[in-house]
Amino acid sequence: MSRLRYQIVFVLLGVISLALVYEYGKLMLGSGPRGQASASPTLPERGPILDRNGRVLALQTQLDTVAAWTPDLRDVEETSRLLAEILDTSALDIRRRLDSSLSYVILRRNLTPGQSEQIQALRREGLLRGISLRPDSGRSYPERELAAALLGYVGVDNVGLDGVEYSLNDVLSPRPGGSRFGDQVFLTIDVAVQAEAERIARETRETHDADSTMLLVMDSRSGDILAYASSPSFDPNEFQRYDAEQRRNRPATRVYEPGSVFKVFSVASFMHLGGVSPQDMFQTAEGYSDASGSFLIRDLGNYGTINAEGIIKYSSNVGAAYAADTVDSDSLYHMLRRFGFGERTGLELSGEERGLLRRPELWSGRSRQTISIGQEIGVTAMQVMAAAGVLANQGVLVKPQIVKRIVSADGRIQYETEREPVRQVVSQAVAERMLEYMYSSTVGGTAQRIAVDGVQIAAKTGTAEVFDPTIGQYSDTAFVASTLAIFPKNNPRIVTYMVIDNPMAGEFYGGRIATPPLKELTEFLVP
Repeated sequence: MSRLRYQIVFVLLGVISLALVYEYGKLMLGSGPRGQASASPTLPERGPILDRNGRVLALQTQLDTVAAWTPDLRDVEETSRLLAEILDTSALDIRRRLDSSLSYVILRRNLTPGQSEQIQALRREGLLRGISLRPDSGRSYPERELAAALLGYVGVDNVGLDGVEYSLNDVLSPRPGGSRFGDQVFLTIDVAVQAEAERIARETRETHDADSTMLLVMDSRSGDILAYASSPSFDPNEFQRYDAEQRRNRPATRVYEPGSVFKVFSVASFMHLGGVSPQDMFQTAEGYSDASGSFLIRDLGNYGTINAEGIIKYSSNVGAAYAADTVDSDSLYHMLRRFGFGERTGLELSGEERGLLRRPELWSGRSRQTISIGQEIGVTAMQVMAAAGVLANQGVLVKPQIVKRIVSADGRIQYETEREPVRQVVSQAVAERMLEYMYSSTVGGTAQRIAVDGVQIAAKTGTAEVFDPTIGQYSDTAFVASTLAIFPKNNPRIVTYMVIDNPMAGEFYGGRIATPPLKELTEFLVP
């Protein structure tokens, strides 16, 4: 073949290729009124996530992709400006994409319905020549911010990136070679309880100008988590708009020193080990110091001579420190490990933290005392919930659950959770005695603001100083305030826990600012 013929064939192939690219772009732009191509009816479909009663929290849907056919663009600057406002990004970023050498450029996947409507309105006005909307299979969260920390979100490829969407991605995704539908995941949360917990958590954070709040509700018998609230939250439909801290799954990943709430676990440990009996008395008036006098622990008030009940009722640091002298460090460490501290709870969530409970050989001369009052130990809110379940379940640790059941697309139950006892931590007698002590805290003690007529609540408050690494010591301005509640006292069914991180509006004691929100939640749960 002559050189001229080669050149002719080469040019013809180039023209054909350009024509194919052009036709592909036109296909993507579509010829219908929306300028869209039809979505394939055989696309794999990710399974939905629902609450315990079947309320849909996440589902597969058609969400638009916005794209540009660059040969048809007219005013690139104006197009970039208009799209940037709708997509909440910079006009410069849009302009860089539109300046691509490619003819067909995807600008954003998984638009919200509102973004799609705005783009459609501008297209109808002729202001977005060359810009198209194409329906793609995407993920929608109809309740928006509700339970966002628990649900997580998916990426542009419809693969889970966080929360249940990530940890149960293989369950929710269709199996290769099997059904094109993923399984349905029913969570343990109740939408009504979740919504109320989130409202209270949000309003509490705003009222006390706190960095964040957490509010959890658990069915103590089954271990089912009924509410999993974290504020500030985010909308998983638009998760890209939020920074990592706003998207953080705090109840499972935020490690903090719990303060005096922890006394219910340390005192229960002392009693189970035989170091402390209900009759033992502790003199608190002069404070606590070790034999060398190198450190001193004091109370907010003078509680005189008190027993174990008084330690809980008045939240006496001094009494707890003297009680800690009745056991050795190894024994206390192993008891706290049995409560679940220093290990993950086993939630069906990735990224759950272990907290911080150092081995006894790393403790200082004061560690046993400071750990007993909830300092020098790091916990997660979920660890506290699981440990509280020990007291509510006659001394037995029950694994907390967030998944109720998994059902195939054709309705067959693939998995259903059952109550999962882990181990006996303390005796039934010790667990019941601790509930009595916690109840006394609501009658003239630090938790009296939680009292609800007709309901006997066992509660414990906490206020922890926050360690400031920049100065190498505890801050005198940053605190974590909290309250833990179990009710009804004589037949426990519910555990609730409120955590307020770094309140800055003045008040910071758990007994003053964390108990009223739990009172409000209790009144909702027990009308």
